[in-house]
Amino acid sequence: METSNYNENKMGVMPINKLLITMSLPMIISMLVQALYNVVDSIFVSQISENALTAVSLAFPLQNFMIAVGSGTGVGINALLSKSLGEKNFDEANKVANNGIFLAIISYLLFLLIGIFGVRFFFECQTNVVEIIDGGYYYLLICTVCSFGLFGQFVFERLMQSTGKTLYIMLTQGLGAITNIILDPILIFGLFGFPKMGIAGAALATVIGQILAMILAIYLNFTLNCQFKSDKLLMNH
Repeated sequence: METSNYNENKMGVMPINKLLITMSLPMIISMLVQALYNVVDSIFVSQISENALTAVSLAFPLQNFMIAVGSGTGVGINALLSKSLGEKNFDEANKVANNGIFLAIISYLLFLLIGIFGVRFFFECQTNVVEIIDGGYYYLLICTVCSFGLFGQFVFERLMQSTGKTLYIMLTQGLGAITNIILDPILIFGLFGFPKMGIAGAALATVIGQILAMILAIYLNFTLNCQFKSDKLLMNH
């Protein structure tokens, strides 16, 4: 992107106090919403049995670890992008964006392997109750194998955050959370003709919400984030 096509975003011109408020509130809300996935799952799963609730609760540390990896990587992406955009070095910004997408893919592959080979061992280290191990295994297996939605959502939201478009992050997070809330009872208890899936239904509702949020974040980046060359994103990897 040439400098002549660049319109200074609010991070370069807005007063500091106002900028801090408009930037921080959406991000705080978005992090709270992300943490609500497991909480909402626990509320509905608790109606199945105590062991089902225990299984979901024991899965939360690994889910939180995925969030930490995605969020931590996003912080680095955000810092480098903000620096590059502030310098009006748009070629560097596109490289950082592509590297961020590549890191998200690597993170997903890591947790894919953990999900396939390590989830049952993870639960067996914490309990010997078969119902908890089996329920937690299927719940966490779905969350890890389909975690591409989580990592994709993080990286594309951080691309928007680096250009000051934090309001749109609330839209993506809200879509994911609302989808999870709606689908949880439907898939867990088999409402409206859907199969009764129990704990696995809670996991499926979670990943569907994350995938939809990722899709919306990608769409918003390619249509609204003029600081990046959309034709160059993803081309290097």
